[in-house]
Amino acid sequence: MISYFKNTLPHIVCVFLLGILSISYFYPVLLNKGIEQSDISQFRGMSKQIVDHRENFNEEPYWLDNAFLGMPSFQVSTIYPYDLLRIIDQSIRFLPRPADYLFLYLFSFYLLIISLRINYRYALFGSIAFGFSTYLIIILGVGHNTKALALGYLPLIIMGVLMIFKKDYLKGFFITSLALALQIHSNHYQMTYYTLIVVMMMFVIYFIEFYKGNNIKTFFYCVSTFTLSSLIALMMNASALMATKEYSEFSTRSKSEITINPDGSTKESLSGLSKDYITEYSYGILESINLFIPKFMGGASSDRINNDSKLMDFITTLDPEQRQQVYQYSRLYWGNQPIVAAPAYIGASILFIFFLALFLVKNINMRWLLPSIVISLLLSWGKNFDLLTNLMIDYFPFYDKFRAVSSIQVILEFCIPLVAVFGIHKFFSDEIEINKKMKALFKSALILIPFTLIIYLFGNKLFDFKSNFEIFSNYPDILNLLIEDRKSILKADSLRSLLLIISLFLLLISYLKNILNKNLTIYGIIILVVFDLWSLNKQYVNADQFTNKSNIEVPFVMTSADKAILQDKSDYRVFEPDRGFSNARTSFYHKSIAGYHAAKPKRIQDLYDFYILKNNYDVLSMLNVKYIIKNDSDNPLGVTRNANNFGNVWFIDDIIHVNSSEKELLSLGEIDLKTKAVTQNIFLKEKSFQKDSLNDISLFSRNANKLIYKSNSVTNQFAVFSEAFYYKGWQAYLNDVPVDHYKVNYLLRGMEIPKGKHEIRFEFKPKIVERGSVISVFAYLILILVLIKFIKEKFYV
Repeated sequence: MISYFKNTLPHIVCVFLLGILSISYFYPVLLNKGIEQSDISQFRGMSKQIVDHRENFNEEPYWLDNAFLGMPSFQVSTIYPYDLLRIIDQSIRFLPRPADYLFLYLFSFYLLIISLRINYRYALFGSIAFGFSTYLIIILGVGHNTKALALGYLPLIIMGVLMIFKKDYLKGFFITSLALALQIHSNHYQMTYYTLIVVMMMFVIYFIEFYKGNNIKTFFYCVSTFTLSSLIALMMNASALMATKEYSEFSTRSKSEITINPDGSTKESLSGLSKDYITEYSYGILESINLFIPKFMGGASSDRINNDSKLMDFITTLDPEQRQQVYQYSRLYWGNQPIVAAPAYIGASILFIFFLALFLVKNINMRWLLPSIVISLLLSWGKNFDLLTNLMIDYFPFYDKFRAVSSIQVILEFCIPLVAVFGIHKFFSDEIEINKKMKALFKSALILIPFTLIIYLFGNKLFDFKSNFEIFSNYPDILNLLIEDRKSILKADSLRSLLLIISLFLLLISYLKNILNKNLTIYGIIILVVFDLWSLNKQYVNADQFTNKSNIEVPFVMTSADKAILQDKSDYRVFEPDRGFSNARTSFYHKSIAGYHAAKPKRIQDLYDFYILKNNYDVLSMLNVKYIIKNDSDNPLGVTRNANNFGNVWFIDDIIHVNSSEKELLSLGEIDLKTKAVTQNIFLKEKSFQKDSLNDISLFSRNANKLIYKSNSVTNQFAVFSEAFYYKGWQAYLNDVPVDHYKVNYLLRGMEIPKGKHEIRFEFKPKIVERGSVISVFAYLILILVLIKFIKEKFYV
């Protein structure tokens, strides 16, 4: 027992230290403050109605109608029945947000290294190198929480896969199943896709290894174990995955039915995203030096000149209005990505040890880690290396479903620290002679020190310091001053990297010369790494971004326009054209036809492109848009009322039948939408109805997943409802009897109403959730049985 405690104590101390580091970096959480994250603000706008519904009705709505005319909540915020993974995830992430995500990075990587039977000191080094890499910190700053969560479980997945290949099948199966299930549960499938690229590379290398050893049977046993664990992980997420698959055909991520653009030109037919959209965020080839010299290209796109700059001296001579304009556009970043929140800096200290590992480490893991790093880097270049990128988009399954190809660098963000751990472990082991260590150390220094020195001394002559987005191209005097500031930054940061490398070199050479002992050297390296990454990260994610939690919970300030609109207690929608179609501010306070989502409903997007963008008021009226928020000098309140909006529901006279979605969409600009409807449904072909002044239909009550209408008519009628048609879950009832309803006007609901008085009810009860829950429970039971078997074998056999 004493021996067990002595062996466990260092791990307890290390994990405690990782928790302290997580809290220390985000210390304002101790003051009950929260971090302002732009993406999370948008999320709060989108999810506001869902949260309110849960509180008011104690149920999950599965639908939201405060954005995009209505859409399933599956890709916004959904709590599925029997969601054990949610409980497990929340238990692991017990620290205040966002310190919980940082702790998950650190803890999971620590567990990976310990599972490789590497000393806790090196595990501590590796977890810090991984968890504090700038990209992983910056995504917390901007609110990419699901991405952070997915990356937090990446080391645990690799840990499980390595156990399987080491023939520790039961443990490997359990860890891989649970870790992969948790990653899928994070709902960032792009990161899971990148994880599987790494796993696939492992399969290739281990296949070669087993094949050489005439042990191909064991390889297929390993693959079978991983396949089964993946199946269990998928089953545990069955509700979310099946619901996402069901919704995908309705989203902008699926193939469009429209063959023309709004201007009449032919539209490119795609099953996924367009190449331009996929590669919009492509890392520059030269920009990759940012991995080593953080501000090689000026830093973030938000970085501006400081008071000591040459351009600032010039700006102070301008009048106040010009001064503000010049300062605003004087961005130091000179790369070609539209927006960069921070350079994807891995650490000069980490990369030095990485190179050291290249000369010292020869194990099988290096054979899948190094190709993964190279492929990750090449693919992150996107359109700057279109030979490989186009090949992946055209032929690699599902690659065309994801945008921002630069984010595939998360693979090297994981692999390089892991290689560095192998390197530092090997350097301090007794397996290698001192002279070999000395040679490896000098080789690493001879690669990085001269490279950095050349950039420091001659960088201002080697590069032009211009991007493709130069605002001051026609103002050479201003641009030249800005370039001088960019040169100064490059010089300063190349010197920073140079000094870090030299410091690390001196530490390691001091150990080899017996000036410093092993422990002192290792902890010296850890301190240097912490300084390297912490000091850079704090420039981009720091205490200034924290605010009172009340400001986080209400991320958008209520305007006088909002207050005026909210005086109207009837049911309507609001449109805010100045904010475009990708903004959830309006959705926080009102039912909006816009919103913020990467996979918005494609039919409302088509309607926006063809009509709403052109201020077609008939289409806005059809969508029950009663108020338009727009800055107008003649209207100080900034609110325009659309007096002709059609309301929640109306009867029409005539139904026009067309044979394609494209004709249905185009017909909206040709017919009187108040009296006519257009549809592709064959059952409604050549039907007409007689209007009567006594006919009436109106909304009686509504919440997110249930709408009740009352109708009274002297003849049979056809009603058009200003709600999104989504047949995968919405059921119509007439006097509590299920009836059919139809898609009309390209995206709305239509329904035949018999004469007389009736109650019409729409309820959203997606069957896919119930079916998925049964599958998930079955998967949980299997995993629990595996855990019981493992415990019995470990402790009782």
